[in-house]
Amino acid sequence: MVIMAASLFAEGLIENNINKLLKAPKSDLHNHSTKGCRLKWVEEQTGHSFPAPPETFDGLEGMHKWFTTYVKPFCSGEEGIVFRWEGAFAEAGRNNIKRLAMNFGATEIELVGGIDKFRELIQGFHMKYCLETVFEPELTYISACDIDSATDSIDEYIKTGFFKSLDVCGGENIRPFEAFIPLYRKAEHYGLTKIIHVGESGSADDVRKAVEVLGLDEVHHGIGAATSKDTMRFLADNHIQLNVCPSSNVMLRYAKDYEHHPIKTLVENGVEVTINTDDLLIFNSSIENEYLKLYKAGTLSVEQLEEIRLRGLNGKRELL
Repeated sequence: MVIMAASLFAEGLIENNINKLLKAPKSDLHNHSTKGCRLKWVEEQTGHSFPAPPETFDGLEGMHKWFTTYVKPFCSGEEGIVFRWEGAFAEAGRNNIKRLAMNFGATEIELVGGIDKFRELIQGFHMKYCLETVFEPELTYISACDIDSATDSIDEYIKTGFFKSLDVCGGENIRPFEAFIPLYRKAEHYGLTKIIHVGESGSADDVRKAVEVLGLDEVHHGIGAATSKDTMRFLADNHIQLNVCPSSNVMLRYAKDYEHHPIKTLVENGVEVTINTDDLLIFNSSIENEYLKLYKAGTLSVEQLEEIRLRGLNGKRELL
């Protein structure tokens, strides 16, 4: 079965066959839940047409401006967030995502009525759209959050056993990594996979320091590590997985283009990577297209992309 799936995926890349790529089992391990659905899905559900995103954004600020101007007004508030969550699970079913790590913020959980109602809602979408998907919910805090308050209240969410990982996102170098140690100690106590957003806009030194200070298991983005042989060797030796999002990096101008994307250097230096969507609703490139873009640009070979796909399905969390 694995051989057949690999052949189907390889054929899809070589033939530029989207249907074959959609059918091949894949993972998406860096997925922001409120922006995890396709723009086309929102259009189909709302009957409203949206402008395509630009080829590049003026940084994170430009990205947020585009989203809040053109898309969010049609799916905002509690109803809009739930609507977008549903679309994210619909996409997992459409794209044969067999391993899905999707992040949720504490404020979103409270918005829909607390952890019990939240779990019921999310589990319902999981069962409806992609029951065979191994689903790994990720609890996420923004880097500017009240860390003391978050640390005091986090037990309520993670003692349920629902969440599988912890992440901090929302801008790099907002605070020193040491400030987040209390959150990550709680994550370690409960056996969560420890992750942080670092090294998209930040440096190779930032990536290594974050891993060392917080005891990380994985990194969301981490492409800045490609500028340092020492950091790449450190990541490879310690099997620290980078969950890379090519379109996000290119469209936010943290990577020149797909052909010269840092993922090539990372792979060539033995760093373990996966390929993911980040914010599908904004970057408008679903997971099969992320693989295809890198293949068509000549960045990575079919064999390299196949290895990455299989790592995402059968990674060190060993859930499949």
